[in-house]
Amino acid sequence: MAGIKLTHTEVDERVNKCFELRFKTTPPIHQKEWIKYCHEHYNDKSEKQYHKYWSDAKEKYEEGWRAKLNNLLDPAIDELFSLLADDDAKIRQKAVDQIVKYTGNDIQKIEAKVQGNIQLNWGNDPGLQKLEIED
Repeated sequence: MAGIKLTHTEVDERVNKCFELRFKTTPPIHQKEWIKYCHEHYNDKSEKQYHKYWSDAKEKYEEGWRAKLNNLLDPAIDELFSLLADDDAKIRQKAVDQIVKYTGNDIQKIEAKVQGNIQLNWGNDPGLQKLEIED
């Protein structure tokens, strides 16, 4: 079945059809249904190639979302740059904090409940204090 090579336009049409059936119809088509659709409508490629169209359609969908998110983030990023130039140090710090969050480097605070005894010793000198914390 894999003897006929399709043009880029033909491949794009198939990926677009998969995209439409998968993301723009209600209910969306499932992968097994897509493979069946390909056999019924094309029947000129292997199932592996039909799976490739499926994954390419998902990639196209994700690229579209990334583009939309970037368009939403651009104005926010511009505002952060203007806040970094502010005269007030507190405002500049808040802008830096937001940038750290945007880049995924935010510090997460975790509350831990410790049960049992904790013993802390400072050095080997018996004259140093020993601290015991009990829950």
